[in-house]
Parts: sequence; structure tokens; C-alpha cells
Amino acid sequence: MRQSLTSIAATVLIATACPGAPAQQASPAASATADDPAVRPLRFGDADRLLVERNRPVRLARSAVEIASAEIRRVDVLPNPVLSGQVSNTVAGQYRVRESDRLARIEQTFERGGKRELRREFAEQARRAAVFDLAETVRQQRTALAGAYFELAARQRLVGIARDVAAGYTRLLDAAERRRRAGDLAAVDVSRLRVEASRADSDARAAEAEQLQARLALAALLALETEAGALVAADDLPDTVDGDRLPGDSAAAPDLTPARDAAALSARADVLAAAQRARAAEQAVRLAQAQRTRDVTVGLQTERVPAFGGNVYGVTASVPLFLNNDFGGDIARASAELEQAREDEGKIRAAARSDIDRARAQLALSRDQLSRILSTTLPQANRAVEAIEFAFTRGAATLTDLFDARRQWAAVRTDAVGAQRDFARALATMRLALSTEETR
Repeated sequence: MRQSLTSIAATVLIATACPGAPAQQASPAASATADDPAVRPLRFGDADRLLVERNRPVRLARSAVEIASAEIRRVDVLPNPVLSGQVSNTVAGQYRVRESDRLARIEQTFERGGKRELRREFAEQARRAAVFDLAETVRQQRTALAGAYFELAARQRLVGIARDVAAGYTRLLDAAERRRRAGDLAAVDVSRLRVEASRADSDARAAEAEQLQARLALAALLALETEAGALVAADDLPDTVDGDRLPGDSAAAPDLTPARDAAALSARADVLAAAQRARAAEQAVRLAQAQRTRDVTVGLQTERVPAFGGNVYGVTASVPLFLNNDFGGDIARASAELEQAREDEGKIRAAARSDIDRARAQLALSRDQLSRILSTTLPQANRAVEAIEFAFTRGAATLTDLFDARRQWAAVRTDAVGAQRDFARALATMRLALSTEETR
């Protein structure tokens, strides 16, 4: 029996393929295209451009900027003049039009206290806040894109691993069945192989389902739901931790050193948006206070009075009397909203600080994990499975030992893909956490 088990060792080695590091595998886009020509390979840079154009939250934020810009036009106007006319009889009981008085009046309200300028400045500050909100939305969606894109790249890798394992067990099972029929292999060993093959096939199907979920998540970010099944991540996962470079990078890697944190913190879009809202709240207080400056309404009128034998003219002027409302409530509310905006600015600044610190810690952790797996864990697992396979061919290891070694090797390869994915995500998140906006 030992000889019959050893005789299928060559089949095992051929069927399960020679171990290799993830960096040595074919790119996921190339393998997917070979499997299905009806695919849409998507590079990370192209996905970023599609995100800015098509992402729904980004488009909503862009619409908010357009609304804020229109608000400037709406408030930067003078009050409309009012034209009124009147016809009235002069003698009771007589309603002849020719003998009626006819009056025409035009009135114009003149705002005082700089109300128009304050409204315009308030609207301009709100527009600037909306612009930075747009930039912050883009930053957040780019962070989500990095997660979705590299998740898909990882799932493509894992599908390839699972399919290789399943195909190897299928070929091994076919060979074992032939030997069982020839009487060279016990039925119990074939059953064990069949169980392993079934598990490998289930793992491959699960990996394919998870790949589809990753495609759907990426498609939702890019508003490409109708093409979700065809999306393929064309850029592979990073195979090194050196240089802080993502796959597809063409420009030099940005500065991610801690010395840049302070400058980034003051120029991040979310911090700038909060600062603009605080300035807008200051303008709102001034505008509320300006309401105590009385506006003047001036009117000109002409009246044709038949009894006087011609036209008479008049000038009117009116101002409001603040007897019931001195706008104290408006001022108090605007002042409270200013304090709230300032507190919110401090809260967002603190959150941005935590975001940068968290991103830096996650990047350091993922870099260390990936470096350790690539330099130590993966080579050791490779040597271990090669040793078990060598021992198995010479009758020094059992079929169980071989199964355990192959499972461990597959698990280590899976862990390596996960570490590469986590590092790519963390690197993209760190870059975006330090991204800045010019004041405009």
C-alpha cells in the first residue's frame, strides 16, 4: 500500500502546481481576460477619474456648489420698486370716470447698514464651504474606492488560488480513481481525496461569489452597476513595501512623513469647510445686527384731481418703528449658531487629527505584516510544503501530512494576499488623509 501511495506522488506534485510567491502570479486582469473576453479591465487611475465624474455622492456635492453659487445671485440684489395706482370718486353717489381722482405711485426701499453686502458675503462664505465639502466628499469616496478596488484585486487573486487548488485535487482524484480500479489504491484513500476535492471545489465557488460581491461594490462607487459583472481590477496588489508606491503609480510617491501632518491638518478639505462655516456664521451675526438699522422707503406720486383743475404731486418717506420686534431674537440665534459653528470646527479638526494618526498607525502595522509575510512566513511555508512533498514521494510522510501541508500553504498564500490588500488600502488611506486643498 505504501508503494501505491508513493506511486501517485508525481501526480500530486504535477496536479497541485509548484508553490510560488504571490508576486510571481499572472496579473488578475490577464487571467480574467483569458477566461472571459467580455470583461472591462480597469486601472486604478482610470477608476479614480470615473469616480470624480460618475460617483453619486460626488455629483450631489457638486450640485450643492451650484446651488450655493446661485444663492449669491439671489441675495445680491436691491429690493424691487413697487408701482401702485388708484381711481376714486370725489363726490358721493357720483361715479363718472371723467370726474374721478386718479393716483399713481412708485416706491423704492433703500437698505441701510450694509445688508446687501453682508448677505453677499454670507452667501460667498457658504459657497466656499460647499466647494470644500465637495473636495471632502471626493476624498472620502476615493478612500472607499481604494478599499473596493484593492478588495477586488485581492478577490481575483484568491479565486485564482482556489481554482488552482480545486483543479489540482480534481486531477489527483481522477488519477486515484484509475489506480483504485486497477487495485493499486484503497477505496478509503480515494474517499479521503474525494472529500478534499469537494472542499476545494466549495472554496473555489465561495471565492467566486466573494469576487462578484467585490465587483458589485466597486461598480456601485463608479455608478457602473450595469457593467458590474465585467469589471476587472487591472492593477495588481503591491508586492513590496518599499517606496510607498501603489500599483499603477507614474509620479513620485508623496511625502508621508510625520513632519507633514501639521500642514496637512490645516489645509484638509473638511477642516477648511468647517472654518468657512464659522466665518459664514460670523457674517450671519453681523447681518442680524444690521436689521436694527432702519431701512427707508421713498415714494413719488402724481394725482389728477379734476376738482383742482389738474395734477398734483407728492413725495413720501417711511421707516419702520421697532415697537414690537427689535430683532433681539434673530441676533441671539445667530450668536448661538456662531458658537456652534466654532465648536464644530474644533471637533472636525480633532477628528482630522485622529484620522491622520489612525491612518499612520494602520499603515505602519500593515507594512510590518506584509514585510514579515513576504520575507519570512511565505518562504518558510514554501520550504515546508516542498519538504513534505519530498518526504511523501519517498514514503516518509502520510497522505494526511500532505493534505495538511497543502492546506497550510494555501492558507499562507491567502494571508499574503490579505496583507498585500491591507497594505494597499492603508497606503491609499494615508495619502488621502494628508491630501490638502488650496484656499479659494
